[in-house]
Amino acid sequence: MSNIILRAVGILKCYPGNVALDHVDLTLYRNQINILIGENGAGKSTLMRILSGVETCDSGTIFINDKPISLRSPRDAAANGISIVHQELSVMPNLDISDNIFAGCELRRGAIVDRRAEDARSDIALNRLGKPMPVTQLTSQLSLGRRQIVELARTIAHGSKILILDEPTSALSITEANSLFRVIAELKQSGVTIVYISHRLHELLHLGDHFTVLRSGRVVGVAPKAEVTRQWIVESMSGRSGRSQALYDQPSSSEPVLKIRNLSLPSANKDEAYLHDLTFTLHHGEILGIYGLLGSGRTELMETLAGGYPSYAGTIELNAQPRRFYSVSDAIKAGIALVPEDRQRDGLFPDLSVRENIALAAGSRPILSRQHETEQIRTLVRDLNIAVTDIELPVSALSGGNQQKVLIARCLMRSPSVLLLDEPTRGVDVGAKEEIYRLLRRLARQGLSIIFTSSEIEETRSLADRVLVLRQGCISAGFARNELSDEALFAAASPGIVLGETA
Repeated sequence: MSNIILRAVGILKCYPGNVALDHVDLTLYRNQINILIGENGAGKSTLMRILSGVETCDSGTIFINDKPISLRSPRDAAANGISIVHQELSVMPNLDISDNIFAGCELRRGAIVDRRAEDARSDIALNRLGKPMPVTQLTSQLSLGRRQIVELARTIAHGSKILILDEPTSALSITEANSLFRVIAELKQSGVTIVYISHRLHELLHLGDHFTVLRSGRVVGVAPKAEVTRQWIVESMSGRSGRSQALYDQPSSSEPVLKIRNLSLPSANKDEAYLHDLTFTLHHGEILGIYGLLGSGRTELMETLAGGYPSYAGTIELNAQPRRFYSVSDAIKAGIALVPEDRQRDGLFPDLSVRENIALAAGSRPILSRQHETEQIRTLVRDLNIAVTDIELPVSALSGGNQQKVLIARCLMRSPSVLLLDEPTRGVDVGAKEEIYRLLRRLARQGLSIIFTSSEIEETRSLADRVLVLRQGCISAGFARNELSDEALFAAASPGIVLGETA
């Protein structure tokens, strides 16, 4: 039997004013992990939507086992054993876990849905992922990482032969990611062909068997694992040298901007993250990293500081003034802005233009003339290198990395004293990551104080002047930049390990 399971030949896909895929050829090797790489806007997602039946190509042919097939709908793709887990999740919050896993393909006994069988198979799928959960729990009650687990469980439960994973670890901690990698290895051994898309180069080099690189809608590199290096990946996908400049500068001042004392956040659900007695200080021009595993409380901390949880206890002092935030509006008026973890659910308005999405910040400031406001937005778009030809285009037309920059631009429109970023480079390619890092360093040098969370140790080490580690809602350790190491960060974040002083 051929070791090739799928071939896409001459795939062309055009949108008004844009050639997304320019006669692309793609080969997927049977029972291997096929890596697809490219910067935001390279055409990866478009190609995967075509293979999963979400979109149709303008021309070209797709073969499975050397037989041409027609993929005009997701149902066609499923019939051919192809499934996809998108970067932006599609779970239905009004349904429970089991209903989500079997939505549209329910198990039946005659005309009746066999809920017991669905629950049992859902349990099996979740356990294979190493993340058992009550299958009757509503997905609206789940964190982003757990919703992604449900997406993966859906594909496992239906026995897909070709599984496309688009940024599957973008919301997962190291522990969950390692669990996923074990599942991927098991699926590969059991005969599943994997297509894996990620901007995390260490994952690609660790997992990949065969690599395909897209740039500007064209294939620019194809190689087996033995021929692939980190530099080859970066240079192929960007057309630039993989060598980057150091990003670190000392904080511009030791002057305190934000003081947090004994911050706690009660929780009615003992299984969910909470905050307990957090005390720390953020200085002028400092970039403070918050590192923690999924469920550590890092997102809850950011949302509390942004006014999302008025039930908090403790004190918040901003620019030497005591503050009490009863709403997000209170925090914004005080000078705190948040870029949320889930940009699709909590940040963007996809039907509005780039200009309108950024201009939403004007609601908390004095009214500006439309001309002045548009000039400010154009300046931000240029400074942040947002790749858009017309700011009146819908923000949904942008790649994930450029959408993230739109949210940062919205926050900067408010001229905040403190900028909060929850997973600032989730789903962002290598080139865009470096751009965001340089931007945040420049803003810090100009005096902006920044707090960011990340589930990536490498990112935390690269960007932070200082790091606090959260574990089960408590600060378990604190590190100056020269004290950081992968081992120390992971040890401090892992349950059951105590590292002493955390000041």
